[in-house]
Amino acid sequence: MFKGIVFFIKNGWKYDKRYIIWRLLFQFINALIPIAAVIIPKYMIDELMGAQNISKLIFYVIALAGYTLIATCLSNYWNWDAFSRRCRVAAEFDSDLHRRLAEADFERLEDPHFLDMQEKAKKFLYCDWHGFGYLLDCAMMIIGQCFTLIGISAVIITLDWKIIAIFILSLMISTKLEGLQKKKAMRLSQAISRDQRCWQYYSGMFEDFSYGKEIRMNSIGNWLLSRERSFFTKVNSNLKQQNDTYIKAGNWGALFTFLQQILAYGYLIACIVEGAISIGSFTMYTSAVTTFASSFRRVMESVIEIRAYDMYYDDLDEYLAVPKKLRQGKESLKTTGKDQIEFKNVSFRYPGTDQYALENINICIHSGEKLSIVGENGAGKTTFIKLLTRLYDPTEGEILFNGVNIKKIEYEQYMSLFSTVYQDYKLFSFSLKDNIALNLPVDDKRIQTVLERVGLSEKLRTLPKGMDTMLYKNFAEDGFEPSGGEGQKIALARALYRDAPFVILDEPTAAWDPRAEYEMYRNFNEMVAGKTAVYISHRMSSTKFCDKVAVFTKGKLVEYGTHNDLIKKDGLYKELFDMQAQYYKEK
Repeated sequence: MFKGIVFFIKNGWKYDKRYIIWRLLFQFINALIPIAAVIIPKYMIDELMGAQNISKLIFYVIALAGYTLIATCLSNYWNWDAFSRRCRVAAEFDSDLHRRLAEADFERLEDPHFLDMQEKAKKFLYCDWHGFGYLLDCAMMIIGQCFTLIGISAVIITLDWKIIAIFILSLMISTKLEGLQKKKAMRLSQAISRDQRCWQYYSGMFEDFSYGKEIRMNSIGNWLLSRERSFFTKVNSNLKQQNDTYIKAGNWGALFTFLQQILAYGYLIACIVEGAISIGSFTMYTSAVTTFASSFRRVMESVIEIRAYDMYYDDLDEYLAVPKKLRQGKESLKTTGKDQIEFKNVSFRYPGTDQYALENINICIHSGEKLSIVGENGAGKTTFIKLLTRLYDPTEGEILFNGVNIKKIEYEQYMSLFSTVYQDYKLFSFSLKDNIALNLPVDDKRIQTVLERVGLSEKLRTLPKGMDTMLYKNFAEDGFEPSGGEGQKIALARALYRDAPFVILDEPTAAWDPRAEYEMYRNFNEMVAGKTAVYISHRMSSTKFCDKVAVFTKGKLVEYGTHNDLIKKDGLYKELFDMQAQYYKEK
């Protein structure tokens, strides 16, 4: 129960110490209000039933009202200040989680187990949408109510300690039964994590404009809605079961509250009839009994909440403890100007599969070399690039940079070697120049140069704010909606601006028109002058611009050499080249 509380308190203290202090002060001040509200009215009533001393009555009224006013004002200040601080702590914690996700190994993002674990971790952190700090508030509630219980118990014991014993026993039984029901509800919530993630995925597609054309052109809106609905039905059914379980828990609490009131009030009425206590004392004790029951119930409810959500803590702990396998390297990157990257007996299987995506690959990429990678779909070309750029590590074999296993090299330094344009590149709702520079210093002149090199200079002149024009219309009405070809050019400009020694181009001209593609091929060597370039394309004519060609099929490197050498060899490469050439002749 306590490990989750310790986690929240530790992180709350880490980000804002005053947040913890404010919450403790708030609970302490608030705890004294019900004690005063129980004791002072007794003396007021007894005075009214007796001597009716006006000065004493005024004192009691001012004492009760004054303390309540001061305590409420202080509590309000501390409570609202703590609220704003809690929001800040929550934002800081969210940033840490997002940073952890951004630094997670790429393979984790394609691992359903990791994604389900993340979803369960969020349930603990955000307590099923109650918000960060809910469990911490529960912990603080326990502390505050314990102050109240100590004071109220001292009052009740002056009459009969057995009342306290009866209350504690009945409340413990009630809360135990409630706790079992709530744990059942939490297990139901835990079981639905995957379906909930699937439902959110389908729901998100309707709000993600990048799916807009596909949905409309393929008339799949209703089809997607039916899938969304099926997952929603599962989630909703689970939520109904959770709701029914919570209702049962509440009914147990109501039943025992009823029994407690019958016993307590019956006993106090008997005391009044026998003349054992005054009217003022009767009022005090009835109020004390009610306050005790309420405070004790709040304590137990908070304990139940903490214990219920605590089952998610292990998922959170596992999520936060996931090792960053790709970031273990400590050696500094050492370049020589004649760098090379060598694949040595490299094989790779995607997590959760038994089939090799790449098998026994041996190839060496030399500095300044232009390498074209060709092959049919599913041949392993993109997987090769993912290993080269260390989104994954080999299952077997090793990749060497200047003779050093890349696993030993500091991750960020190794990644700085590459400028990459993937097939599934992403542009952001930033300005054009920010999309190109990203986290690099913005140099307007350099940005203009790379835009010219990729063939976007004319388009730049038509934009309302030049390179300051926003992409898309998320944040600007005059936002620029790039076509597929324009988007690829922007992604290529981004890669050129990064100015890394290795340039990786994965189908960079797939959405370009023939003229733009021709210009790109014609200027290819100029674009990547002085750099090592690895080029993937289904258009076989592009291989003529490269020094070497690597032919992949079914995860294996089957041919390697220059374009002319492979044509003379009369193997798979020539077959693919001739097939495509024939296609263009027929067209």
